[in-house]
Amino acid sequence: MTHDTALSLLAEHSRGAAWARHCHAVADSALRLGHALGAVIQPIDHDFLRSAALLHDIGRHVTHDPVGHGVEGYHVLTRLGHGREAHVCAAHVLFGLEASDAERLGLPACDFIPRTVEERLVTLVDLLVENETPTTLNRRFSSLHKRNAGNSFFLSRLDGAQERAEAFMLEISEAIGGSVEDMLATQDDSPKPCHTGPRKR
Repeated sequence: MTHDTALSLLAEHSRGAAWARHCHAVADSALRLGHALGAVIQPIDHDFLRSAALLHDIGRHVTHDPVGHGVEGYHVLTRLGHGREAHVCAAHVLFGLEASDAERLGLPACDFIPRTVEERLVTLVDLLVENETPTTLNRRFSSLHKRNAGNSFFLSRLDGAQERAEAFMLEISEAIGGSVEDMLATQDDSPKPCHTGPRKR
C-alpha cells in the first residue's frame, strides 16, 4: 500500500474526526522509533510501518469500543484487499488476540498476534500516544482501566497486554540504548540512557 492510499483511506473513513489525528501521531512516532531501531538491529519496512500505523484505528468510523474497533478495521481493510494492514487492526487490540477470542469476536479462528517488528511497533506506539500526546505505558494502562470499567472482556485481558507491551518496550530500549518513552516524549531522536537496574549513588 502506498502512503497516498493510506492517507486517502484514513481521510475517507474518518471525515475529519479527532481519532484521525491520533493515527497521524502514532504514524509519526512509529516512524521515528522505526528509524532508530532500524539503524541498530535490522532493516525496517518503513512504508508498511507508516501505512499500518495510519490505518490501525480505521474501524473507529464504526465503533469506539476498545476491541470492536479493531474487528471492524480488520473487516474494512480485508474487503478492500489490504490484508497486512487488516491484520494489524485486529492484532493491535490488547497486544494480540488468541484464536478463541478472535472467533468469539467475529474474526477468523486464528491468532491475531503482532509478530513482525513493524506490527509490534505500531501496537506499542499506539499505547504510548494518548490522543495526540506522548505518554507512558503506566499512565496509558491506568487510563484504559478507568475508561473501560464496565468492559469485563477487555479488563480481564488488560494486564496481559501490559506485560507484553512492557517486555517489547524493554527489548527496544535495550536495542537502541535508551528510553523509548523519553525519546517519544521529547521529540528527540537521540535516545536517552535507560536504567534497567539500581541507580548508582
